[in-house]
Amino acid sequence: MNEPGSTPPVQRIETRDIAISGMTCDKCVSRVDKALRSVEGVRDVKVDRAAARATVTFESARTNMPALHDTILKSGYQPTRES
Repeated sequence: MNEPGSTPPVQRIETRDIAISGMTCDKCVSRVDKALRSVEGVRDVKVDRAAARATVTFESARTNMPALHDTILKSGYQPTRES
């Protein structure tokens, strides 16, 4: 809880695209989606196998791009770039 008269911290929400190599089937998409959704601060995930990317909306105070990339790597796929 905030102190009386204090301003609550501003929540910064970011949406970023991450290119991902190695996704070849719907199970791959499901695995990446589930892994990214498990990251604290992630609000939304859309994984597109045909475009080979994930669009991730997250709270930048709770997670960051290196953590998202690490999660993708741990799920067995290679993040290649972001925008």
